[in-house]
Amino acid sequence: MDIIQKTIKILPHAPGVYQFSDNDGSVIYVGKAKNLFKRVSSYFSLSPLLSEKTKQLVLHVCNIRTIKVATEFEALLLEAKLIRLYAPKYNSIAKDDKSPIYIYIQESDRLPRIELSRKPKNHDSTNQNYFGPFATKRTATYVLRTLRHSIPFCQQKVRNGKPCFYTHIGLCRPCPSAIQAMKDNPEKRDLIRIYRHNIQRLIWVLSGQSKKTILSLQKEMLQQAKASNFEKAGVLRDQIQALVATINSRYDPFRFEESDKLEKAPEEQTLHLFHILHPFFPTLSFPHRIECYDISTLQGTSSVGSMVAFLDGIPHTDQYRKFKIQSVHGISDVAMMEEILKRRFHHPEWTFPDLIVIDGGKPQVTQITALLNSEKIQIPIIGLSKRFEKIIIKENERFSEITIPLSSPALQLLQHIRDEAHRFAISYHKKLRSHIW
Repeated sequence: MDIIQKTIKILPHAPGVYQFSDNDGSVIYVGKAKNLFKRVSSYFSLSPLLSEKTKQLVLHVCNIRTIKVATEFEALLLEAKLIRLYAPKYNSIAKDDKSPIYIYIQESDRLPRIELSRKPKNHDSTNQNYFGPFATKRTATYVLRTLRHSIPFCQQKVRNGKPCFYTHIGLCRPCPSAIQAMKDNPEKRDLIRIYRHNIQRLIWVLSGQSKKTILSLQKEMLQQAKASNFEKAGVLRDQIQALVATINSRYDPFRFEESDKLEKAPEEQTLHLFHILHPFFPTLSFPHRIECYDISTLQGTSSVGSMVAFLDGIPHTDQYRKFKIQSVHGISDVAMMEEILKRRFHHPEWTFPDLIVIDGGKPQVTQITALLNSEKIQIPIIGLSKRFEKIIIKENERFSEITIPLSSPALQLLQHIRDEAHRFAISYHKKLRSHIW
């Protein structure tokens, strides 16, 4: 037991998978943890709350091995992989006496199928096309449903030539059912290649190679951007962001039916943003209050602006403000942005922000910087470029463009703020237009 306690003391406070082995070196239990140190320590705490089964398990543990991973989602996938590999004695996969559930990918098919399988065909649990086992069908379904937002794939059982339901909501493209009905030509062969590429990325993620998948998507996004295919590049960017959000999510087996896009704590996100911006704004105090502004218009009609306020990384909807554009006629996002900022700072009773975020690029940042200078208001201003999520900063007469990793907590915070400003502006714009019609 002394060896066990020494091992526990040096365990990392990080997500990962732990393996308990007995005196013969056989793996008798595999588990996942958000915090390896806390989870493994709990087994040896001598707590009266431990079940009889757990007490029996602890008596046979002679060695502990851990594998640190980046996120809880990856720990979930790795745990399933190791349970399949070792079939540990104390892992109760099927409490209802049913066979374990696997995600099965039929790679032999020209257009691979993805399905859930209770028992590997021919009882070969080492088949590389099987991923799992998972504790329940709901857990396996959760994994696939979550990944579908970043890697399109199809689960349609009958391919009748019609696109499946998920095609219509952008989560299955290209759809193998529609591909199958096409005549053999270069376009069909290209769509088959794209679909198979999607399946390969899905296999990488299920195998615990999320980083490889993200690098592959980033490479393709840059290729599309260089070829001026900005719409396709935008789709790939959204897929990357969805995948990053997925692998950074917190997995709770009792709550996975709910939307599981939980990210890092708001305070941590705000702190990361502060450290990134401080070299450019030496006088910047900690950005407790961040305001973001956006414009919504339709060919210059019913134009509106929005202001959202985040305090310590958390949205405070009672402090949101909306503006109906009054002085600008026609299409000029820059002039509209200037109007709403001017009107905003004519309200000294509203708490001033520590940081201003503009949904836009250099023109918007230039105009608002000039406006605040004329009003003698010293508040740092940054723009967030939509195309490649770059932070735009103006220093005297020069611009700096900062690219931070998509997995950065700081970028996640900025995206959240920007998206909230966009949503608020759109909702007000739609309301005004409904009154016109």
